[in-house]
Amino acid sequence: MEPAVHLAHQTQVTLYVEGTGERTRTLELWIVCVDDHAYLRALSGVGTRWYRQIATTTAQLWWPEGIVRARFEPVEDTALLDRIDTAYEEKYGLGWPGPVGFIIAPAAREATLRVVLGKED
Repeated sequence: MEPAVHLAHQTQVTLYVEGTGERTRTLELWIVCVDDHAYLRALSGVGTRWYRQIATTTAQLWWPEGIVRARFEPVEDTALLDRIDTAYEEKYGLGWPGPVGFIIAPAAREATLRVVLGKED
């Protein structure tokens, strides 16, 4: 199984972002897989602090198998965004239908990032 696919099968990952003059932040995020690529979203949109921070640098993703460094690419393709919405609904919809409504809303959808894995730390 591809590392990104394996990562995306996790229920939740922790994003570790080192601040630029700010305190270090860790965030719990939902992650999904479409076409062997992992994706995540900033629930509150592109103005979210961690979204702005990782859009220009790398960060660490912590998950049960360890820590991986990753960079993140914005996703703008509407058809792909629709498929990512579906992936969120299928993976999390039964257990958390309320939050899924927010993660597929326009603000979060606009803040969709593809996870590009680097080497493990």
